[in-house]
Amino acid sequence: MTARYRKSAGERTTSKAVVAALNLGEHVTFDELLAAVTKTHGKPIELRDIDSAVIPSVTGLWIEKDTKSIILLPSGDNRLHRTHAACHEFGHILLRHQGCGGVDTTMPSLFQHIGSRKGIRRMLARSLAWNETERAAEQVAYLLSLALLPRERESPSTFERTFL
Repeated sequence: MTARYRKSAGERTTSKAVVAALNLGEHVTFDELLAAVTKTHGKPIELRDIDSAVIPSVTGLWIEKDTKSIILLPSGDNRLHRTHAACHEFGHILLRHQGCGGVDTTMPSLFQHIGSRKGIRRMLARSLAWNETERAAEQVAYLLSLALLPRERESPSTFERTFL
């Protein structure tokens, strides 16, 4: 792992702490995860499909308004990729990020013209530069994804267990 991608101890602790605070069980469904993040966020979170041509090169976009948050996900992406992108945006929400640089560089006119008229308080899109904010949200996404995966039962075979 290069220094550029190395995570600080504080960043890992914060990511782990926000996920631990959700009190997820060993395995949750996506709907249960969405409900837990919504409860922590304090307002509804709506997931919407959007044509990838509308937000090219963006895998997910969190839009926060006064009464709700909206996560836009490209409709052409496969389910696994969309789930991970949603978990990444949940990371921004749970870590209470105020910005990540992505919207400023990729869609400044969208935020300035449409956003202000529609009551949008904040928009976060994956930044083109892999910065500390993006790494922290991605760490949360990995931890949330683990909660979505069913746990494999331990093999009854002593021989098979030697390979774990």
